[in-house]
Amino acid sequence: MPQVSKVNPKTTIIASTLATWILLGVAAPWQQLADDYSFSVGIVLTVWGWLFFLAVAIGILVPSPISLTVTKGITPLTLLCAFLATSPIGIFGALAAFIITWSALFADVMVQGSAYGEETRFALRTPVPHWAPSVVAWGLLAGSFLGGTLLIAASNYVVGAPLLVIGLVLARTVPRRLHLLSRRWLVIVPAGIVVHDHLVLAETMMNMRSKILSITKVDVSGETADFTGGVAGPRIAVHLTESDKVALSKITAKTLGTANALHVKAFSFAPRRVDAALAAIR
Repeated sequence: MPQVSKVNPKTTIIASTLATWILLGVAAPWQQLADDYSFSVGIVLTVWGWLFFLAVAIGILVPSPISLTVTKGITPLTLLCAFLATSPIGIFGALAAFIITWSALFADVMVQGSAYGEETRFALRTPVPHWAPSVVAWGLLAGSFLGGTLLIAASNYVVGAPLLVIGLVLARTVPRRLHLLSRRWLVIVPAGIVVHDHLVLAETMMNMRSKILSITKVDVSGETADFTGGVAGPRIAVHLTESDKVALSKITAKTLGTANALHVKAFSFAPRRVDAALAAIR
C-alpha cells in the first residue's frame, strides 16, 4: 500500500506567504503610486515600499517573534498602498499576505522559530484591554513617520518636520511595546506546561505535569482564574492538585479587582489555536 506523505503546516504557511508576497513585489503598488507624485515624493515612496517589502520577506524566511511583529506591522500598510494605487494584482497579493500573516497558524510558526529543544509553542490571543491602545499606537507611529517623511519630500516642512520628530520619539517605545503582543505564548515541554505572558502575568507561570489534575477545553472561565485577558470564546482550563501562587500584572489585577498575587488551584488561558494546543498537551 503506497504511503501518503504528510504535509508540513510550517512549510505550507511559509510557502503560501512567500508566494503572495512575491506577487505583491511583482505588482509593486508603491512604485505605481510614486508615478503620480513629484520626483522627491516618488523617491521616498519607492524607498519605503522596497524597504518594507524586504523586511517582510526576511521575516517570512526567518521565523521568530520579531518577524511576527514586523509582518503584522507592515502588511496593513502595503494593503493600503495597493488600494491607493488601484492595482488589482497588488490588492490581491497584499490582501492575501495580510490574511495569512494575521492568522493563528502563521503566529504559531513565527513564535516556534525561537523555541528551544523540545518546546512546542502556541501564540496566545491578545488581551482585550490592549486591543485599542495597540491599534492607536501603531497608527500614530506609522502616520507620523511616513507622513512626516512624505511631507518633507513635498517641501511641506512646517507640518512634515514636527510629524517626523513625533515619529522618532514614538519609535523609541512603540515598537518595543507592540512586540510584547508577539511575545506571548503557551510552551509545552515533556515536564509540563508554561504560560509566558507578561501582559497578563507579572512572572512566567510553570506547571509540572505531576501537579496537573486535568486539562480541558471550556467556553467560559467559570470558577477558574481568568488569565485570558478578558477574551471571549474557547479557552483551556487547567485544574491543579494543589494551589499555586501566581503573580499578576498590574492591569490584570485591576481588571479582576484583586491583589497582585493569587493562590490558584484552577486557571484558564486562551491560545489562538485551542484544539491544536490541547492535542499537543495531551
